[in-house]
Amino acid sequence: MLSVTTQVAALKAFLTFSLLTCLAGVTHADKNDLDYNDLMGQTPYESPSCTGADYHELDFMHGIWDMKVLLDGKWVAGGFSVHRPALGGCASFEVVSYENWGEFYRPLTGRAGVGAFAINTYDPKQRNWRQVWVDDMGTVIANFRGKKFKDGIRFVGQAPRDDGSELQRFEWKITGQGLREFVYEQSTDGGQRWTRLATVQMVVRQTTGR
Repeated sequence: MLSVTTQVAALKAFLTFSLLTCLAGVTHADKNDLDYNDLMGQTPYESPSCTGADYHELDFMHGIWDMKVLLDGKWVAGGFSVHRPALGGCASFEVVSYENWGEFYRPLTGRAGVGAFAINTYDPKQRNWRQVWVDDMGTVIANFRGKKFKDGIRFVGQAPRDDGSELQRFEWKITGQGLREFVYEQSTDGGQRWTRLATVQMVVRQTTGR
């Protein structure tokens, strides 16, 4: 009869062999499956469901951007953002860190800025874009709609206020080779008048995506 030590060693060898065999089978059978890098646009692919030109309207923003924000008439470092295609081009994913945007944010985030994720998707029925925004103030906004214009795209939606009276809008616009402008505004009278909240210069650090 084999000793306990020998039996344990044999069992470990058997389990290791079985696991490696299973993994080899899965790898071979699922070699065309997607991994994290595919889904998040690190290694872009194109889904046949999202190949139309409209799905490419945000391609001009795909990249890693350094930002400068205009404060009291001076340009100061404003953080960074990363935009890339995701899910085979069916979405445009954004990660952003706004810095030096004002003391308003400090009690909410612990610094003078805010970090956020956003997912932008094209709606072929409405022929515009939808955005879902989540930030580190605990804000979730899911009603922004965007429309492409000649040199950029503009989103408009309701701000997260209880009475729903505040509108917000923002736009990204091409201003030169490797340069973009981001403008953020609000209205408290249903869109009759708009107040500029931020003007941001964006300089490309690296292009991403398709």
